[in-house]
Amino acid sequence: MKKLLETDFVIYDRANDYVIQFSSGGIVIYGDENEALIDCKGDDNAIPCTELPEHWRNILLTQINK
Repeated sequence: MKKLLETDFVIYDRANDYVIQFSSGGIVIYGDENEALIDCKGDDNAIPCTELPEHWRNILLTQINK
């Protein structure tokens, strides 16, 4: 079983509890913080995936363990 790594980043909007996703619904995971920062807009923040709220971490764990 794969685990979330603090070196993998996602773009998260805390105000709206939203994670950037592909049109297919999968959460976009960045291997580099700077790449994630480039894609941030508005209230978005690039954060380690380990810092997501628990419900998003669970969704991401399900995604990477398919």
